Amino acid sequence: MARVSQFLMSSFRSGSGTSIVATKEDDVTREVDLAAEEMAYRMLREGFKEGGVLYAEERGVYRWGDERYIFVLDPLDGSLNYAAGVPLFSVSLAAGRYKEGALSDLEYAVVAVPPTGDVYTAGPQLGARVNGKPVRRVSRSNIVFVAVSNGFPEKTCEVVRRLGLRGRSLGTSALELAFTAEGAARGFVDLRGKLRLLDVAGALTFGKYVSGFRYVIYGDTRPDSRISIIAGDEEFVNATTAL
Repeated sequence: MARVSQFLMSSFRSGSGTSIVATKEDDVTREVDLAAEEMAYRMLREGFKEGGVLYAEERGVYRWGDERYIFVLDPLDGSLNYAAGVPLFSVSLAAGRYKEGALSDLEYAVVAVPPTGDVYTAGPQLGARVNGKPVRRVSRSNIVFVAVSNGFPEKTCEVVRRLGLRGRSLGTSALELAFTAEGAARGFVDLRGKLRLLDVAGALTFGKYVSGFRYVIYGDTRPDSRISIIAGDEEFVNATTAL
């Protein structure tokens, strides 16, 4: 993902790629989204010539060869931030052997943050790492990341109020979940039923290797499904699901 991150940051600095080329439901596709996705697809196809299935944010499913591997990609999570000139966005990729075509297949993950240069990685042998260093979750804030949109659920407000937390939204769910996994936030809540699993597959796969991090998904666990999710430490997840 290094080349994709470099491309995104270079485009962001030059102010290019912000034009909208397609609209889908409550989301839009920009030039930079498509360009980053195509770049990642070409690299994956070249690096895994045997075969793969790529679930991607903009153009759906790409298939090649014997389809032995599964990849789940969001080429630019936080495109509204990108377009507005806010330097907070990420690119995420999760991968594994294709078995069921679901979240459970994913074993490896990368969540890269082009504006800061931070890289979250995970895999069976190395566990979860940030910039190459092992992650040991230490809860250090009373922040909960909440998904905000025109359809802001009252239940989300109730979680923040009842648990005495401070709600925040950064505009990039993958990064918010990665922050939550490492303990920079108590939890993450998106109860809208609009979040696509592929937006956060990389962060959730990263979180699988962080002791003390839990999540509950409401909905199908196929990459292109729309879900609601509660994530954080065990106490937070239990208290939130109880509400």
